[in-house]
Amino acid sequence: MKRFYLTSAVLAAVFGCALPQTVLARGGKEFLSQDYRFDRAMSGYEGRAGNYYCSYQRHPNRICATDSRGNEKCQVKGWTLRQYCY
Repeated sequence: MKRFYLTSAVLAAVFGCALPQTVLARGGKEFLSQDYRFDRAMSGYEGRAGNYYCSYQRHPNRICATDSRGNEKCQVKGWTLRQYCY
């Protein structure tokens, strides 16, 4: 049974990575996703753009290190702005 779950997880990872960033949504309209990297937190466009509604998320890019005592220290080294239009 463990082998089945492991095989399923590997197949899902392989096929999930092969999907393009543009996907057909319900109704035949495309779902668009784009990532932008910045040194500081930026805002994206939120609202209607033609026949689409666009939204965004900001994600910090963290770099983490562990000291000799096992304490983890993380720093934000940049930001990713992920824009969605559907």
